[in-house]
Amino acid sequence: MIRKDKLHIVLLVAVLLLCIAANGSVPTYEAGRTLSDLAGTAALADGPPEAGAEEAEITAPAAESAAPEEGALVPLYINGVLHSECLVVDGVARMSLGRFATLAGLSYDGQAIGGVTPELGEGGEYAVVNGRCFYLPGGLYALGGELLWPLREIARMFSCAVSWDEAGSINLDLTNVGLLASGDEYYNETDVYWLSRIIYAESGNQSLAGQIGVGNVVLNRVADPAFPDSVFGVIFDRSCGVQFSPVETGAIYSTPDEEAVVAAKLALEGCNTAGESLYFVNPDIGSGGWFAATLDYVTTIGDHDFYA
Repeated sequence: MIRKDKLHIVLLVAVLLLCIAANGSVPTYEAGRTLSDLAGTAALADGPPEAGAEEAEITAPAAESAAPEEGALVPLYINGVLHSECLVVDGVARMSLGRFATLAGLSYDGQAIGGVTPELGEGGEYAVVNGRCFYLPGGLYALGGELLWPLREIARMFSCAVSWDEAGSINLDLTNVGLLASGDEYYNETDVYWLSRIIYAESGNQSLAGQIGVGNVVLNRVADPAFPDSVFGVIFDRSCGVQFSPVETGAIYSTPDEEAVVAAKLALEGCNTAGESLYFVNPDIGSGGWFAATLDYVTTIGDHDFYA
């Protein structure tokens, strides 16, 4: 899912390129390094977030009128020093892989960055890098012949931090550009196994966002002291009766499809579409009235209403 570029934004690209030319790349990084080169010296990515943890969106501050819908350039700081500018589209900071590689001193051949090639999933809603999954709601943004990625996700791929300040400037911290921990290292195999199965059984016919939301509910329960403290424990919890109907029907044992596995990994990465929800229901077939009367409504994604 790649968005069409708009002719009147192309001028922004020219300004962007001029800014890059005028400022140059960050001098503290040796250009052309690959992730393999960094393996022995750079820090690995941190371990998985606590279950149910919600990762902050790298979008314009609420107080900032942000960019016009078409896009705007905002000041870009590298390691706290003003460097150039970054394009913001619909409140999301975006950058090409090539430009990020230049800033971070990594190699880029048009596909592989730092020796790793991001693989876009079907529909372009997520990417896989080194066995890790990255959420791309809205897909990539096509502009001036380049594909612009959410800066948050590129930074995460290389263990970098990116943040907004109150004035609307972006700071990209390239202090510890490092080898991304692989999926085999990062994901708990048992958690992926059971989380993908409950996601598939409960929402296999829903959008990726809807499937992530079901995963969020399970992980939010894991993090809540009122529920068991493991994915398996939450799914098979019977303290107040069966919590998820697929456990009762046996559908929980069905083999999940690839998208359900991706949704589980994205939820474990901290992607959140359902906020702090602890419950979900399809009001057409479940007790929607009880949920609405008893719990706090959070959101609706596809066929499911989510409640906290």
